[in-house]
Amino acid sequence: MAHGRIERIGQALFRWRSFTPVPLLLVAVPLVWRSRGGGGAAWSAAGIGLCAAGQALRAWVLGQVPDGTSGQNERLIATELNTSGPYARTRNPLYLGNLLITIGLCVIAHDPILLALVAILFAAQYRAIIAAEEEFLRGRFGARFEEYRARVPRFLPRLRASGAASGPWSWRRALRKEHNPLAAWTGLVVLLLASDQVVRARAAGAPATVRGYGLLPYATLLLGITGAWLAVKGWKHRWARGGFTDDLRRRLRETPR
Repeated sequence: MAHGRIERIGQALFRWRSFTPVPLLLVAVPLVWRSRGGGGAAWSAAGIGLCAAGQALRAWVLGQVPDGTSGQNERLIATELNTSGPYARTRNPLYLGNLLITIGLCVIAHDPILLALVAILFAAQYRAIIAAEEEFLRGRFGARFEEYRARVPRFLPRLRASGAASGPWSWRRALRKEHNPLAAWTGLVVLLLASDQVVRARAAGAPATVRGYGLLPYATLLLGITGAWLAVKGWKHRWARGGFTDDLRRRLRETPR
C-alpha cells in the first residue's frame, strides 16, 4: 500500500520535476544571503569541481543514449533499456549528475542549513521518482530489467562497468540537450560569487558602484554565458537559416492557454 503511494507520488513528481526546485529557491534566498561574504577559494573550487563533475556525467549520458530513454520527458516512456556506458555503473546516472551539481552549488553557497535541507528534499523526491521509474521498467522489460537491477547499483556507481561497452558519443547531441542546465548552473555560480564579492566590498567601505564593488568581471562572465547560450540555441534551432520564426511559432503553440 505504502509502496504504491510512493509510486503515484513519484509519477507526479517525474512530470513536474523541472519546477519542484522553485519553492526551494524561495526558501534558499534568505539562507544564502545570510551567509554571503564568507567561504573562500577552497569552497568555491570544491563546489565548481562538483558541478563540473555532475555536468560531465550528464553530458556523457545524453551524448550517447537514444531519444525516449534518458529521463528528459514529461511522462514515463522507454523505447529500450539502457544498460551500457554510464548505465553499466549506476542505474540513475542523470540523477547522480543532478545531485553533484546541486551539492556543488550548496558548497559554493557555504550554508550548512541549506545543504542539509537540499539533501533531505533531494532524497525524498528522487526516492519517489526512482520507485515510479523502476515499476514502469519492470512492467515494460520484465526479467531483463530484474537481471539488470540485480547487477548494477541503483545510485552510487561501481568502479567497474557491468555490461556491454558504451555506444558512440556525440558532443553535438550532448550540447543540444545540456545547454540549458549548463547555462543555469554556471549563471548561479557567478551570481553566488558576485554576491560574496558585494558583501566583502561593502564591509571594506568600497564605493557602491559596479567598479567599486569589483563586479565588472562577474558581469562580463554573465554576458558571456548568456551569449554562448543564445549561440547554441540559435545553432540548435537553425535561427540563421530562418529557423527563428519556426522556433517561435512552435513555442507559442506549446504555450498553455
